Amino acid sequence: MHIGVIPDGNRRYANNHGIGNYKAYRKARDTIKDVTKSLNGFSEEVDTITFYLLSEENLRRDEDELETLFQLLEDNIDDMGQFFQDRDFDVNWASTKPEALPEDLTEKLEELEEEYSGDDTRVNLLISYSGKQDIVKASRKISENGEAFNEEEISSHLEIGSDIDFVIRTGDNPDRECLSGFPIWNASYAEYYHIKKNFPAINAEDVEEALEHYKALRKKKGE
Repeated sequence: MHIGVIPDGNRRYANNHGIGNYKAYRKARDTIKDVTKSLNGFSEEVDTITFYLLSEENLRRDEDELETLFQLLEDNIDDMGQFFQDRDFDVNWASTKPEALPEDLTEKLEELEEEYSGDDTRVNLLISYSGKQDIVKASRKISENGEAFNEEEISSHLEIGSDIDFVIRTGDNPDRECLSGFPIWNASYAEYYHIKKNFPAINAEDVEEALEHYKALRKKKGE
């Protein structure tokens, strides 16, 4: 089972708790670990987890905030790598616009991907990513290679290699029910669940409740 996570609400968490964005993003880093452990622990069926960490649209944010986020990502890659290694995860970094990221950060992400690979459970980290641009780039590759234009070929050229079964979105903003540029091709038939808490505030019980929701939907469909 492939589960996607849209971790929305980091800045609102910072505002609600009277802290800076750096502290909120640092808390979000720990939440990524907790969510990964929870998803992996609650269901043996989970073999892929995709985190949507930074969209191409996010790159339009205030320069100071982006610098803070980039620095936090770079500072914590070694820590995240150790976490993935201890739990035998296969790490895949995916981006539709990697050139928009600082060179030091992309080098570290490439090292992370190379060092922690080949294990059973895959963790995709989407950074500087757009679902629309993913399809555009896949289509361009097919055209350049003179390949057949069909669903199988498009799927094979996307940043994410499998269909997403279940998408979990977080955030206490009731108006934000969209996919926000998430891998729309891969998630075209995915079930959807909204945890109405800002991402740094969610816990294992929230994740378990989301999974129970998905299992109930499958049971109704006779799967």
